[in-house]
Amino acid sequence: MTSHWPQLRPEYATPQPRHARSGRFELALSRHGARTHIGRQYVSYPFHMTRPFALDAAIPSLLTVYQQSSSGGLYRDDRLSSRFDVGAGAAGHVTTQAATVVHDCYGQPARQTTEIVLQEGAFLALTPDPLVLFPGAACSNITQARLTPGAVLLLSDAFTLHDPQARNRPFERLEAKVEIHDADGRLLVRDNLDIAGADLAGPASPAGAWKVVSSFMLVGAPDRLPTVDELAGLGRAERQIAGITALPNGAGWGVRCLAADAIAARGIADDLFALAVAAAFGQQPARRRK
Repeated sequence: MTSHWPQLRPEYATPQPRHARSGRFELALSRHGARTHIGRQYVSYPFHMTRPFALDAAIPSLLTVYQQSSSGGLYRDDRLSSRFDVGAGAAGHVTTQAATVVHDCYGQPARQTTEIVLQEGAFLALTPDPLVLFPGAACSNITQARLTPGAVLLLSDAFTLHDPQARNRPFERLEAKVEIHDADGRLLVRDNLDIAGADLAGPASPAGAWKVVSSFMLVGAPDRLPTVDELAGLGRAERQIAGITALPNGAGWGVRCLAADAIAARGIADDLFALAVAAAFGQQPARRRK
């Protein structure tokens, strides 16, 4: 989901009436023998999906899918939904081909909802590249997941700011809500982010020189998760700083990270993905190409 279209001059940028744009991306993965296969899919504009990829010869059950978009990013009042059902013993990695631009939403936030269901022993890493928040951008992301015993879920959520005219204009607002439940519907983890762009604008910004903010959740069976000592090795002080928190109800780990730039943010995301896969499968994954 990426684009960097030239921005219209302000006098030409008055939004015209439009209907909310909706799109759906639904994917079911199932295990057959040693491999994971797509069992059901539904993909509508602006989403796009090419064929799945088996990138890990040592982990034949791990299937990789690139969730793409042909629309140039997120726009005002977009309403996009995704659903991922991963069957018993199946394993999936869903990522994007690049960062996603969120354009000026003129007070009408783009909305993304994601539903995840993991059956016994399933694995899913949902690791989209960061949102790039343009001036006036407003976005609301809601993720709900349900895990059965033995399942593992890695969630990644990251954002950065960009003003094409270099005038330090802020985005409007970013909201991100995550709820993770067990198979019986009991709430394990709830996480809420709600931040206004004005709070990060200017030289007094609490983020300082750090350019990318990332949040990760690694939830599931303790014997299939990295240890805190392994996670403590994430990041390099001059390029990334990371904090690790034990999630409530013994659910797993939360990791927050500030990175100096997109390359540093990609590095820590890749390292965390590798740790998650190695803990779950006993093998290192291949590097993902973007």
